[in-house]
Formats: sequence, structure tokens, C-alpha cells
Amino acid sequence: MGLRGTLAKEIGELSFLRSLIISNNSFEGFIPNEVSNLSQLQKMEMQHNNLNGSIPSSFGFLENLQILNLSNNILIGEIPNKIFSISSLIQIDLANNSLSGSLPTDICANHSKLEKLRISKNQISGNIPPSLGVCVNLEILYLSYNNFTGNIPVELWNLSKLQHLYLGRNNLI
Repeated sequence: MGLRGTLAKEIGELSFLRSLIISNNSFEGFIPNEVSNLSQLQKMEMQHNNLNGSIPSSFGFLENLQILNLSNNILIGEIPNKIFSISSLIQIDLANNSLSGSLPTDICANHSKLEKLRISKNQISGNIPPSLGVCVNLEILYLSYNNFTGNIPVELWNLSKLQHLYLGRNNLI
């Protein structure tokens, strides 16, 4: 739609929202913490903008969130671990940012529904968590173009629904 500008913190007052889709625009600036007040939110799609700063850790309070897509922005910092505790998430797409840090060792402890995890083209480091093998519904796993090290966990071979696996351009052995 060619929209531009920043996201006002007042967006958090729209408590009735179930979908927040502002993708493919020119929004810039930080994602306001107040977005976490949208307790009914099921879809958050903000991909292909110019959003910067870090992902608010308060996103972990979005208990009904099923789709989180913040790909193709300029986001920095670590992925808040609280995001991985949202049990309703089906898709997480954070690709093509400048996110750093590592993935939590218990990444799939609360994700029996997770079907898509796309974190390619960031600066994530450390080992690929073996607990990804517990995400039994995972169909798409994109971790390429990061700084992962170590072995590819054998637990990934337990993912019987996995259709797409991209691990290239890391430092894996």
C-alpha cells in the first residue's frame, strides 16, 4: 500500500485486533512494546519494512499468537526467549534481519504446533539445539546463513513431517 512512518504506541489500545498485517510497506523505527497489549492477536505480519531495534521481549505475552513474521527488516539483538514459550505459535519467520545470540536449548519445549521456523540470514551463533527434534509438526526449518557451529543434531532426523531443511552457510561439522 506504500504506507510509511513509524508505529505509534497507541496501536496497543486496539485490544480487539486478531490480525496485524502491515507487510510490504515502508514502516521504520522501533516496534512499540505496547503491541504486546493486543491479547487477542493471532497473526502479526510485519515483513518487508524498515523496522529496526530489537524484538520486544513483551511479545512473549501474546498467548494467542499463531503467526509471527518479522522477516526482511533491520532488527537487531537477541531473539527473546519468551517468544519460544508461546505454545500457540504455528509459524515463526525472523529471516533476513541482523539478529544475534543463540537459540534456547529448550526451543521446542512448548511448541507442539510449530510447523515453520525460519531464522535464515541473521547472525545467530552457538549450536543448533537438539530439542528441535521435539517439534514433531515441523515441516520447514530454515537456519542457513548464520553462524551456527558444532554438529547437526541427530534428533532432527526424528522430524517425520519435515519437508524443507536448510542449514547451509554455517560453520557446522
